[in-house]
Amino acid sequence: MQWMRPLRAVGLHGKSKQIGVGNMTMHRVVCAVLFAGMCVATSPAIAQESPVTELEAPPTAQLVITAKAKGRVKGSRELPKIQQDDLEVRLKGHPAKIFDWVPLQGPNAAMQLVILIDDSVRSYFALQIPSLKKFIMALPSSTEVAVGYMDNGRVDFAQTMTADHALAAKSLRLPNEIPGISGSPYFALSDLAKHWPSKAATARRVVFMVSNGEDPYYRGSDLQDPYVAAAISDSQKAGLLVYAIYFRVQGYGGSNSIGALYGQSYLLEVADATGGELYTEAMSSPVSFDPFLKQFKTSLDHQYLLAVAANGSGLQQVKVKSKVPGVKLAAPSEVNVGPRL
Repeated sequence: MQWMRPLRAVGLHGKSKQIGVGNMTMHRVVCAVLFAGMCVATSPAIAQESPVTELEAPPTAQLVITAKAKGRVKGSRELPKIQQDDLEVRLKGHPAKIFDWVPLQGPNAAMQLVILIDDSVRSYFALQIPSLKKFIMALPSSTEVAVGYMDNGRVDFAQTMTADHALAAKSLRLPNEIPGISGSPYFALSDLAKHWPSKAATARRVVFMVSNGEDPYYRGSDLQDPYVAAAISDSQKAGLLVYAIYFRVQGYGGSNSIGALYGQSYLLEVADATGGELYTEAMSSPVSFDPFLKQFKTSLDHQYLLAVAANGSGLQQVKVKSKVPGVKLAAPSEVNVGPRL
């Protein structure tokens, strides 16, 4: 049997060094271990890298903002276009980062509108039906419309959400005039917020509410009606902009000026808190809806969608201001972070 000749290796100082058979065996073992380690480190079946996942986008809050003239806008009857840099936004008292600012016009003009009528309004409401029909028929094709009547604290839809404006206009009818039939208008508004008549995604959900605003279920004199507060909270969670017009009803409240004052105060509270507006003609029902519907249309034509960075979830206080002279911005007092109702 022939023995292998001992190998010679170069040492650290350049001198030859004899490697015996025993050392050679150990050398082979070390090499084998090193090679196996390299295979293990590079084998995808054994040592896989952690999967790369996309970073989650920070939560955002979205709300609809309405630009309005403050006094007279000099040099033009038209409101100037508001740019993102013209805004000051604070969320929970802190400056908020703006992600997006989109005019709700053209391809972004989609809107869902509910005409919500107290079914106990007085019979001369019939004189306003032609004005409402004309208004509905003039809406852009991007607007869907529903017509509902307050009935015992809920909404009874004469016409569910539709893009057929003629069909919606046709559904307007005379009120029942039964005293107290509507229940509380704030019960009905909460019901509408929780059961919005469309599942389609849209930035704008708008309510045009006809009521005297009085609540027969709260007789306190402190204007701290819990049902009004609940309706505001539900509307904010659902992303509703509530526009209201004062109109007298049969029965509760009637022509009582104190009752009218309370009713208008509650309607104003709801409108302000949701970014809408209240329309009144002193303490009486309007002779005509036409001038108020014109104001309403102007507001709809000057709205923007604002998206800001947010933390947490639920309702959060928000304030939006304009740096443009002569322009004020109407916004909800709180915005919902997370999915809508």
